[in-house]
Amino acid sequence: METISSSEVGNKINRWYNEIQKLNVIEAERLKAEVSLDIERMEEDQDLLSYFQLMNFRHELMLDYLFPAEKKLSKSDYLREIEGQGRKLSGLLEYYSSFFTGMYHFSRGKYIKAIKSYRIAEKKLTKVSDKIEKAEFYYKMAEVFYHMKQTHMSMYYVSLAYDIYKAYDAYVIRRINCLFVVAGNYTDLSTHDQALPHLFNALQTAEDIQNKPMVVKALINVACCYNAMENPSKAIEYFHKAIDVAKEIKAKELTQAYYDLALIHFRNNENIEGRNFYEKALESARLFEDELFIYLLDVLNALFIKSANKSDVLEAMKPLRDSRGYPYLEELALEAALFYTRNERLDDSVIFYDQMVQAQKQIKRGDFLYEI
Repeated sequence: METISSSEVGNKINRWYNEIQKLNVIEAERLKAEVSLDIERMEEDQDLLSYFQLMNFRHELMLDYLFPAEKKLSKSDYLREIEGQGRKLSGLLEYYSSFFTGMYHFSRGKYIKAIKSYRIAEKKLTKVSDKIEKAEFYYKMAEVFYHMKQTHMSMYYVSLAYDIYKAYDAYVIRRINCLFVVAGNYTDLSTHDQALPHLFNALQTAEDIQNKPMVVKALINVACCYNAMENPSKAIEYFHKAIDVAKEIKAKELTQAYYDLALIHFRNNENIEGRNFYEKALESARLFEDELFIYLLDVLNALFIKSANKSDVLEAMKPLRDSRGYPYLEELALEAALFYTRNERLDDSVIFYDQMVQAQKQIKRGDFLYEI
């Protein structure tokens, strides 16, 4: 059997990675299959084998992002395999190892661990010459800081990413993702009028390229923005548009649309409609094995469907007390406080306003934790 040079295989792995970055599943799968066969015939090169294992890991992260309902492989196995080789990785491989590990932690909602891994990778970013790879890193930093509500840090990194992506037509999906992050940060700053143009830009771009998964995400984001602007009729309109497209492609965003519609209707004392969308959201969350939304729905159940017993609501909120859950806890604690105020249960209302403040403190505390 003829031996293949490691440089030839390395070039093919780079092409594979380019397709992963573009979220091009068909081409990425094809190149993965080719590389897997080539590795069997490749001349010995331990660094390239490590690179191949890391790229397998990154490929699985892409599939988890795009197809969360499908059976997942254990990504921790990839990490153990790479880390268990008992040798020091070279500078660039160390960058990829830290970067992909950060992405893994992010996918599990471990945001502080993700940031710590990204920080290690950032120290090796000088080893990276490819502009698109740097843009990918900047985007991932912006994404995790957005979820941690570290708005200004997120804006800084997303601007770096977008400035690179806008020069490359092949990375239009990443440009859309950047617009989502920018709009989300403006929403967190309560400057919704600045968020909406970015979201409509993202929606138009997604429709132009006929990418239905991105259309769903854009519609959801527009709906959430209108919801934050206290315009429930427009929010409901766009959530239903999102549902129509999401049903076609079986998108996981169905859960969020149903959840937010349930919350809007419960908030307006439209309990029949709220219960209907609650049931749909719960069915969807179970289908996609979305643990976070199951926790969120448990809170809605305790507050709006059952007896609204203070202790039951507090108990339902317990699983949200981590870096991933605190932003949702902040929102739901406010919902509970307003609910109890409307029902003239002011002592209970004060307790949940305090829960909201405590969640805000924990979010801000993340500023210090990720610097350790």
